[in-house]
Amino acid sequence: MKMNNEIKAGIIVASAIAVVVLFYYKTTDSTAGKLYRIKTSFNYAEGVKQDAIVKLAGIEVGRVEKIQFQYTPETKVEMIIAVSDKARIHEDSVAFIATSGMIGDAYLGITPGSADKPYIKEGGTVASEDPVEARNIWKKAEGIAENLDKMLAEVKSLTKNVNGVIEDNASRINAIAGNLEETAVNFKDFSSDIKQHPWKLLMKGKE
Repeated sequence: MKMNNEIKAGIIVASAIAVVVLFYYKTTDSTAGKLYRIKTSFNYAEGVKQDAIVKLAGIEVGRVEKIQFQYTPETKVEMIIAVSDKARIHEDSVAFIATSGMIGDAYLGITPGSADKPYIKEGGTVASEDPVEARNIWKKAEGIAENLDKMLAEVKSLTKNVNGVIEDNASRINAIAGNLEETAVNFKDFSSDIKQHPWKLLMKGKE
């Protein structure tokens, strides 16, 4: 029995719909099932929008259901998070804001926490770590660079008279050495902070 073109087209469309539905359920399996809701809050939360992805230990487990302000005792951004009941969050877990890739959307990440800690229950609160505004990072870097420029200028002025530099400028040399040591420590702390929290470079500061 030959099928006419209408029947063939119908079969193709039905097959395409079935594939799309199957793909949808496969890709949303991590957040399937019942949901429970917890909350967290930030002093600064640029980039996070309602329905933003929530990841536990890097795996998608839910969505940001609601974003609102709380004004007492201070202004904060409160987020209500809907999380799959397949994902349990420990009481010492920490929520943070990160970005997918260099120019991706912001999402809410949650650290795994400790196995010996109880789980946060419905309506509970997970602690948070505020992202550092990029402008604060650049200010710190610029301040360190300015100090280096000043110290290098002093070193150049001292080395113009090499013969008398030790006797006449010992105190200045000691001061410069101390400043260079302090600057090196600042750069070390700055570098360590970025390595531990790379998402801080991806957050845009307020204008």
